[in-house]
Amino acid sequence: MSRISTPAKVVMNQQLNTVEEEEEQVEQSDIVREHEMGYKQELYRGFSPLMSFAFCFTSVNVLTFMSISFTYALHTGGSAVSVWSWLIGSIFTNLVGLSLPEICSVYPSAGSVYYWAGQLVPIQYEPLSSFICGWFNFVGNVAANAAFSSGFATIVNAALILDGKDSLSTGAEVSISIGITILWAIQNTFRIDQQGWLNNVAAAIQIASTIGIVIVLFALAPERASAQHVFLSTYNATGFPHPYMYFIGILTTLFSLAGYDGNSFMDLNCYYFSAPYKFDSWCSFGRRN
Repeated sequence: MSRISTPAKVVMNQQLNTVEEEEEQVEQSDIVREHEMGYKQELYRGFSPLMSFAFCFTSVNVLTFMSISFTYALHTGGSAVSVWSWLIGSIFTNLVGLSLPEICSVYPSAGSVYYWAGQLVPIQYEPLSSFICGWFNFVGNVAANAAFSSGFATIVNAALILDGKDSLSTGAEVSISIGITILWAIQNTFRIDQQGWLNNVAAAIQIASTIGIVIVLFALAPERASAQHVFLSTYNATGFPHPYMYFIGILTTLFSLAGYDGNSFMDLNCYYFSAPYKFDSWCSFGRRN
Protein backbone atom coordinates (compact mmCIF):
# COMPACT_ATOMS: atom_id res chain seq x y z
CA MET A 1 0.00 0.00 0.00
CA SER A 2 1.59 3.29 -1.12
CA ARG A 3 2.13 6.11 1.31
CA ILE A 4 1.24 9.73 0.66
CA SER A 5 4.34 11.88 0.31
CA THR A 6 4.98 14.76 2.71
CA PRO A 7 4.40 17.54 0.08
CA ALA A 8 1.08 15.92 -0.88
CA LYS A 9 0.03 15.83 2.78
CA VAL A 10 0.88 19.52 3.11
CA VAL A 11 -1.25 20.39 0.08
CA MET A 12 -4.18 18.30 1.36
CA ASN A 13 -3.96 19.95 4.79
CA GLN A 14 -3.89 23.39 3.19
CA GLN A 15 -6.95 22.60 1.08
CA LEU A 16 -8.77 21.25 4.14
CA ASN A 17 -7.93 24.36 6.13
CA THR A 18 -9.13 26.56 3.26
CA VAL A 19 -12.48 24.74 3.11
CA GLU A 20 -12.92 25.03 6.88
CA GLU A 21 -12.09 28.75 6.77
CA GLU A 22 -14.63 29.33 3.98
CA GLU A 23 -17.32 27.43 5.90
CA GLU A 24 -16.54 29.47 9.02
CA GLN A 25 -16.77 32.73 7.03
CA VAL A 26 -20.11 31.65 5.59
CA GLU A 27 -21.40 30.76 9.04
CA GLN A 28 -20.28 34.09 10.43
CA SER A 29 -21.90 36.02 7.56
CA ASP A 30 -25.15 34.13 8.13
CA ILE A 31 -25.03 34.89 11.85
CA VAL A 32 -24.37 38.58 11.16
CA ARG A 33 -27.35 38.68 8.81
CA GLU A 34 -29.53 37.11 11.49
CA HIS A 35 -28.40 39.68 14.04
CA GLU A 36 -29.27 42.47 11.62
CA MET A 37 -32.81 41.05 11.49
CA GLY A 38 -32.98 40.71 15.27
CA TYR A 39 -32.45 36.92 15.39
CA LYS A 40 -30.00 34.78 17.30
CA GLN A 41 -28.66 31.64 15.55
CA GLU A 42 -30.18 28.77 17.52
CA LEU A 43 -31.60 26.37 14.96
CA TYR A 44 -29.58 23.32 13.94
CA ARG A 45 -28.35 23.76 10.37
CA GLY A 46 -28.29 20.22 9.05
CA PHE A 47 -30.11 20.66 5.73
CA SER A 48 -28.09 19.91 2.59
CA PRO A 49 -29.10 21.22 -0.88
CA LEU A 50 -30.49 17.77 -1.75
CA MET A 51 -32.54 17.72 1.44
CA SER A 52 -33.86 21.18 0.62
CA PHE A 53 -35.00 19.97 -2.79
CA ALA A 54 -36.53 16.79 -1.35
CA PHE A 55 -38.33 18.72 1.39
CA CYS A 56 -40.02 21.06 -1.06
CA PHE A 57 -40.65 18.32 -3.62
CA THR A 58 -42.41 16.10 -1.10
CA SER A 59 -44.27 19.10 0.33
CA VAL A 60 -45.85 19.82 -3.05
CA ASN A 61 -46.33 16.11 -3.79
CA VAL A 62 -47.98 16.61 -7.17
CA LEU A 63 -48.43 12.88 -7.79
CA THR A 64 -50.57 12.38 -4.68
CA PHE A 65 -52.67 15.49 -5.25
CA MET A 66 -53.31 14.48 -8.84
CA SER A 67 -54.39 11.03 -7.66
CA ILE A 68 -56.89 12.30 -5.10
CA SER A 69 -58.24 15.12 -7.28
CA PHE A 70 -58.61 13.11 -10.48
CA THR A 71 -62.35 12.55 -10.07
CA TYR A 72 -62.90 16.24 -9.33
CA ALA A 73 -60.97 17.19 -12.47
CA LEU A 74 -63.04 14.90 -14.68
CA HIS A 75 -66.31 16.28 -13.27
CA THR A 76 -65.30 19.93 -13.62
CA GLY A 77 -64.39 20.13 -17.27
CA GLY A 78 -63.05 16.76 -18.30
CA SER A 79 -59.78 16.21 -20.11
CA ALA A 80 -59.62 19.54 -21.97
CA VAL A 81 -59.98 21.70 -18.85
CA SER A 82 -57.54 19.47 -16.96
CA VAL A 83 -54.85 19.65 -19.64
CA TRP A 84 -55.14 23.36 -20.33
CA SER A 85 -55.41 24.28 -16.66
CA TRP A 86 -52.11 22.50 -16.05
CA LEU A 87 -50.41 24.10 -19.04
CA ILE A 88 -51.61 27.61 -18.20
CA GLY A 89 -51.80 27.38 -14.41
CA SER A 90 -48.27 26.06 -14.05
CA ILE A 91 -46.92 29.09 -15.95
CA PHE A 92 -48.51 31.57 -13.54
CA THR A 93 -47.50 29.44 -10.55
CA ASN A 94 -43.91 29.57 -11.78
CA LEU A 95 -44.13 33.36 -12.08
CA VAL A 96 -45.15 33.53 -8.42
CA GLY A 97 -42.38 31.08 -7.53
CA LEU A 98 -39.77 33.12 -9.37
CA SER A 99 -40.66 36.22 -7.34
CA LEU A 100 -40.20 34.48 -3.99
CA PRO A 101 -36.41 33.94 -4.09
CA GLU A 102 -35.65 37.64 -4.30
CA ILE A 103 -37.78 38.28 -1.22
CA CYS A 104 -36.31 35.24 0.49
CA SER A 105 -32.74 36.43 -0.09
CA VAL A 106 -33.51 39.78 1.56
CA TYR A 107 -35.62 38.41 4.43
CA PRO A 108 -34.35 34.90 5.22
CA SER A 109 -36.64 34.06 8.12
CA ALA A 110 -38.31 30.97 9.53
CA GLY A 111 -41.50 33.06 9.46
CA SER A 112 -41.37 32.94 5.66
CA VAL A 113 -44.38 34.39 3.85
CA TYR A 114 -46.15 35.91 6.84
CA TYR A 115 -42.93 37.59 7.95
CA TRP A 116 -42.44 38.92 4.43
CA ALA A 117 -46.04 40.15 4.34
CA GLY A 118 -45.30 42.40 7.30
CA GLN A 119 -42.03 43.69 5.86
CA LEU A 120 -43.38 44.60 2.43
CA VAL A 121 -46.22 46.89 3.51
CA PRO A 122 -46.28 50.29 5.23
CA ILE A 123 -45.48 49.94 8.93
CA GLN A 124 -49.02 50.80 10.06
CA TYR A 125 -50.38 47.77 8.16
CA GLU A 126 -47.63 45.38 9.23
CA PRO A 127 -49.56 43.55 12.02
CA LEU A 128 -52.72 43.18 9.95
CA SER A 129 -50.85 41.97 6.87
CA SER A 130 -48.88 39.36 8.81
CA PHE A 131 -52.00 38.26 10.68
CA ILE A 132 -54.02 37.69 7.51
CA CYS A 133 -51.20 35.99 5.63
CA GLY A 134 -50.27 33.82 8.62
CA TRP A 135 -53.79 32.55 9.15
CA PHE A 136 -54.31 31.86 5.45
CA ASN A 137 -51.06 29.92 5.44
CA PHE A 138 -52.01 27.98 8.58
CA VAL A 139 -55.49 27.09 7.34
CA GLY A 140 -54.03 26.05 3.98
CA ASN A 141 -51.54 23.74 5.67
CA VAL A 142 -54.25 22.19 7.85
CA ALA A 143 -56.46 21.63 4.82
CA ALA A 144 -53.57 20.16 2.85
CA ASN A 145 -52.68 17.75 5.67
CA ALA A 146 -56.32 16.66 5.92
CA ALA A 147 -56.48 16.18 2.14
CA PHE A 148 -53.27 14.14 2.11
CA SER A 149 -54.33 11.87 4.97
CA SER A 150 -57.80 11.39 3.52
CA GLY A 151 -56.33 10.79 0.09
CA PHE A 152 -53.98 8.16 1.50
CA ALA A 153 -56.97 6.29 2.95
CA THR A 154 -58.77 6.58 -0.40
CA ILE A 155 -55.77 5.17 -2.26
CA VAL A 156 -55.53 2.26 0.21
CA ASN A 157 -59.24 1.57 -0.32
CA ALA A 158 -58.84 1.65 -4.11
CA ALA A 159 -55.88 -0.76 -3.91
CA LEU A 160 -57.95 -3.20 -1.85
CA ILE A 161 -60.84 -3.05 -4.34
CA LEU A 162 -58.48 -3.69 -7.27
CA ASP A 163 -57.14 -6.70 -5.37
CA GLY A 164 -60.65 -8.13 -5.10
CA LYS A 165 -61.20 -7.20 -1.44
CA ASP A 166 -64.25 -5.51 0.04
CA SER A 167 -64.37 -1.73 0.21
CA LEU A 168 -63.37 -0.13 3.49
CA SER A 169 -66.05 1.40 5.67
CA THR A 170 -66.10 5.14 6.33
CA GLY A 171 -64.92 4.53 9.87
CA ALA A 172 -61.95 2.49 8.65
CA GLU A 173 -60.92 5.23 6.19
CA VAL A 174 -61.17 7.88 8.92
CA SER A 175 -59.08 5.70 11.24
CA ILE A 176 -56.40 5.31 8.57
CA SER A 177 -56.39 9.09 8.03
CA ILE A 178 -55.96 9.73 11.76
CA GLY A 179 -53.25 7.08 11.99
CA ILE A 180 -51.18 8.54 9.15
CA THR A 181 -51.53 12.04 10.67
CA ILE A 182 -50.18 10.74 14.00
CA LEU A 183 -47.31 9.11 12.10
CA TRP A 184 -46.46 12.48 10.51
CA ALA A 185 -46.54 14.13 13.95
CA ILE A 186 -44.06 11.54 15.24
CA GLN A 187 -41.80 12.18 12.26
CA ASN A 188 -41.77 15.89 13.08
CA THR A 189 -40.13 15.10 16.43
CA PHE A 190 -36.98 13.89 14.63
CA ARG A 191 -33.93 16.07 14.19
CA ILE A 192 -33.94 18.15 11.03
CA ASP A 193 -31.26 16.18 9.19
CA GLN A 194 -33.01 12.89 10.06
CA GLN A 195 -36.20 14.25 8.53
CA GLY A 196 -34.12 15.34 5.57
CA TRP A 197 -33.02 11.77 4.85
CA LEU A 198 -36.62 10.55 5.10
CA ASN A 199 -37.64 13.22 2.60
CA ASN A 200 -34.80 12.15 0.29
CA VAL A 201 -36.18 8.60 0.27
CA ALA A 202 -39.74 9.86 -0.25
CA ALA A 203 -38.67 12.09 -3.16
CA ALA A 204 -36.86 9.18 -4.84
CA ILE A 205 -39.97 6.99 -4.47
CA GLN A 206 -42.21 9.71 -5.93
CA ILE A 207 -39.94 10.33 -8.91
CA ALA A 208 -39.61 6.61 -9.63
CA SER A 209 -43.37 6.12 -9.23
CA THR A 210 -44.16 8.95 -11.65
CA ILE A 211 -41.79 7.59 -14.30
CA GLY A 212 -43.15 4.09 -13.79
CA ILE A 213 -46.78 5.19 -14.16
CA VAL A 214 -46.03 7.06 -17.38
CA ILE A 215 -44.21 4.07 -18.86
CA VAL A 216 -46.97 1.64 -17.87
CA LEU A 217 -49.70 3.87 -19.32
CA PHE A 218 -47.91 4.20 -22.65
CA ALA A 219 -46.97 0.52 -22.83
CA LEU A 220 -50.17 -1.16 -21.61
CA ALA A 221 -53.01 1.17 -22.61
CA PRO A 222 -55.26 -0.83 -24.99
CA GLU A 223 -56.13 2.29 -26.96
CA ARG A 224 -55.22 5.94 -26.84
CA ALA A 225 -57.54 8.94 -27.01
CA SER A 226 -57.39 11.22 -30.01
CA ALA A 227 -55.79 14.65 -29.78
CA GLN A 228 -59.18 16.28 -30.25
CA HIS A 229 -60.61 14.37 -27.30
CA VAL A 230 -57.66 15.21 -25.05
CA PHE A 231 -57.38 18.92 -25.84
CA LEU A 232 -60.92 19.95 -26.81
CA SER A 233 -63.54 17.69 -25.21
CA THR A 234 -65.21 18.92 -22.01
CA TYR A 235 -67.58 17.40 -19.50
CA ASN A 236 -69.72 19.34 -17.05
CA ALA A 237 -71.07 17.35 -14.11
CA THR A 238 -71.37 20.36 -11.80
CA GLY A 239 -74.70 21.78 -12.94
CA PHE A 240 -73.13 25.23 -13.19
CA PRO A 241 -72.70 27.23 -16.42
CA HIS A 242 -69.62 26.36 -18.44
CA PRO A 243 -67.68 29.60 -17.75
CA TYR A 244 -67.95 29.02 -14.00
CA MET A 245 -67.03 25.36 -14.45
CA TYR A 246 -63.83 26.39 -16.24
CA PHE A 247 -62.77 28.55 -13.31
CA ILE A 248 -63.35 25.91 -10.65
CA GLY A 249 -61.71 23.32 -12.90
CA ILE A 250 -58.45 25.26 -12.71
CA LEU A 251 -58.44 24.72 -8.94
CA THR A 252 -57.13 21.19 -9.49
CA THR A 253 -53.86 22.62 -10.76
CA LEU A 254 -53.65 25.36 -8.14
CA PHE A 255 -54.29 22.89 -5.31
CA SER A 256 -51.68 20.51 -6.68
CA LEU A 257 -48.99 23.14 -7.21
CA ALA A 258 -49.10 24.44 -3.65
CA GLY A 259 -46.60 24.35 -0.84
CA TYR A 260 -43.58 25.39 -2.92
CA ASP A 261 -42.81 28.04 -0.31
CA GLY A 262 -42.16 25.28 2.21
CA ASN A 263 -38.40 25.42 1.98
CA SER A 264 -38.32 29.11 2.86
CA PHE A 265 -39.45 28.15 6.38
CA MET A 266 -36.23 26.13 6.65
CA ASP A 267 -33.88 28.98 5.71
CA LEU A 268 -32.29 29.16 9.14
CA ASN A 269 -31.61 25.41 9.01
CA CYS A 270 -29.38 25.82 5.94
CA TYR A 271 -26.05 27.44 5.17
CA TYR A 272 -26.04 30.29 2.64
CA PHE A 273 -29.65 31.01 3.62
CA SER A 274 -29.36 34.61 2.41
CA ALA A 275 -28.33 33.58 -1.11
CA PRO A 276 -30.99 34.06 -3.79
CA TYR A 277 -32.85 30.95 -4.81
CA LYS A 278 -35.09 30.09 -7.67
CA PHE A 279 -38.29 28.11 -7.44
CA ASP A 280 -39.54 26.10 -10.39
CA SER A 281 -42.53 23.81 -10.82
CA TRP A 282 -40.51 21.04 -9.14
CA CYS A 283 -39.62 23.36 -6.25
CA SER A 284 -35.93 22.91 -6.89
CA PHE A 285 -33.78 25.48 -5.17
CA GLY A 286 -30.64 26.43 -7.08
CA ARG A 287 -28.02 29.03 -6.26
CA ARG A 288 -27.37 31.88 -8.64
CA ASN A 289 -23.72 32.44 -9.40
